[in-house]
Amino acid sequence: MKRILVVDDDIDILTVVKLVLESNEFEVAAISDWQKIFTQIETFHPDLILLDVSLGTQDGRNLCKQVKSNGDTKHISIILFSANHNVEKSVQECLANTFISKPFDINDLIEKINNQLMETNGFN
Repeated sequence: MKRILVVDDDIDILTVVKLVLESNEFEVAAISDWQKIFTQIETFHPDLILLDVSLGTQDGRNLCKQVKSNGDTKHISIILFSANHNVEKSVQECLANTFISKPFDINDLIEKINNQLMETNGFN
């Protein structure tokens, strides 16, 4: 079972996304405190991180750069998501694998996650 770490400071979105992903056969850890991301990566070992860009006092793009710049975690796929559509242009700069805008269609989210996991595992 693939593991997904969801990081979003909006508890409602976090709860809905967690339920949707679990109902689609993913093992999910969901955190609202961005400061716990590296602890969660170390203990949960996610295959993919769904990371909000706007995390209150932190920009998810900075966290993405940190994850992708670390030799131990750079292999983890990261999908950034945001209600700010202008953010999509900066996805490559922070080394994220892809982007999805909020609000998102649940089927599109699942498809993007599955596609990213297949790419990561060399199935494309």
